[in-house]
This record gives sequence, C-alpha cells and structure tokens, in this order.
Amino acid sequence: MAIDKKKTIHIILEAANNYEKYLNNRTFLIVYKSGGDIRYNEIVFRNWHFLHLTGLKTNLTAKQFYKACIEHNLSTDDISFDRQGKAEQKLQVLPFLHSLPYHNCMIGDFINSGVLIQADYFIGDTKFVLSVGFRRESTCDIPVTLYKGDIRKLTSPSNRVLVIFTRSYPSKEYKEITYMAKNIILSDLSLPSSVIIPKDSETAD
Repeated sequence: MAIDKKKTIHIILEAANNYEKYLNNRTFLIVYKSGGDIRYNEIVFRNWHFLHLTGLKTNLTAKQFYKACIEHNLSTDDISFDRQGKAEQKLQVLPFLHSLPYHNCMIGDFINSGVLIQADYFIGDTKFVLSVGFRRESTCDIPVTLYKGDIRKLTSPSNRVLVIFTRSYPSKEYKEITYMAKNIILSDLSLPSSVIIPKDSETAD
C-alpha cells in the first residue's frame, strides 16, 4: 500500500481519538471457552501502547507521540516508515483497532509458525482481517503488535469469545459488558469475583 505522510497523519489522528475514547485506560476481561473449560484473559490499553501498534518510527517518546496525536500536533516531520512495509500494513487495519473488544471476536495461543512476533496470544475479528497480539504480564496482559491477517493462521486453537467485560481505571470491578454472544447465560459461567453482572444482561438471546 503506497501511502504518503499527510494521509498517514490523518489515519493516525483519527485512530488515536478512537483509542482515547474506547480503549485508553480501560481493562477488558475476555471470557471464552477452550475445550470444555471457561477461561478468561485480562487485557489493558494505555496511552504508551499506541505508538508501537502503529508500526511507525519517531524520535518522540511513546507518551509524547500519543499526546501529539490527541492534541493534533503530530507533524509529518515526526514520523518515518520502516523499510519492510510493516507500518503500511498496520495502517490498513489501525482504523478498526478500537472496535475489536466491542464485537464478536476470537482468541487463541500464538503458534509462532515462522512469524517473528513477540506475542503469547492473539485476539482477532471474525472477518479474519485484524489481529492484535498480547504478551502475558503479572497483572494484566498488554498489546504488543497489530497484525493484518487471519487469526486462524496465527493461533491454535482459535476459540470463540463468549462475553467481554470492561472497567475504567482506577475501578477494580467489571460492571459493563461490551460484547456478549447469543444464548449465553452469565450465571452459568465461572467468572472472577471482580465481575458485577448487570441485572439486565443476565442472558443474551
């Protein structure tokens, strides 16, 4: 994809605004079924994660870069592209990043089949275009890469996500649901004590 810096700035600023609105300082609890077991992963998004997900090079720090994006002060002089074209690929799916934990998606352990990505697992959309890699941390897992590609080719097994909860910093309780699959009864799931099930969301039809 041939893309110039002015177009890139437009994509980045819009994506940063959506990141700020839907992801920044939010933690998501991804509940899924693997085999016969109900499992869950906690993922968190912070402002300093955004730069790495764009694939761009800059002399700004990650926090400076994000601030410049939010304040619409990012200049074409602030960014450059890698020679491998990775940034161009990421920019094609970056506009959809913010919607990932708000829609039907899949999750699975990274199979590392020749793809040089430092991720433990991926979460991807069911259109099989956008995948985000996460690294396991002691508290919440963090996003480490944005990938244009089919999650089924990156993970094994690729598990169906049943429900996604979210909480905003500094809250410790999950009280909001961003996505729930059909025919799910929340009381049948083994959920952590931090989840407060909304009364009107017990069942998805």
